[in-house]
Amino acid sequence: MGSSLQEFPQRDGLYRILPDGIAVHNRYEDRIIMLDGLTSELWLRADGKTTLETIARDLAGWRDEPLSLLLRTIPMISVILNSEGILFQQSEPAALPYHLSLPQEDQDMDQMHASMVAAGWLDE
Repeated sequence: MGSSLQEFPQRDGLYRILPDGIAVHNRYEDRIIMLDGLTSELWLRADGKTTLETIARDLAGWRDEPLSLLLRTIPMISVILNSEGILFQQSEPAALPYHLSLPQEDQDMDQMHASMVAAGWLDE
């Protein structure tokens, strides 16, 4: 599966921001995946409303890395995160549900639970 720079990546896992990177829960395999460096930065920007190209351009400026390198690297990383079950691409922008929009430690537990039920993550 390829990844187009014009697609909109969206997070698909609850996460926590740690000193070493981001810990993401893969709900399909019930395991934690640790992200670091560039992968964490992509993850945080995968809001469902920003294209991979825009993310690559933002990261090129922020990290002071060649844009041409990130325009090749960011789509590859998104494919890897997709294969890990924690990110997917959409052809149209869409807002994240509440439970994916913030790190777990910053969420209201009741609102997180309601969002997870509404998204079909939990049976009620």
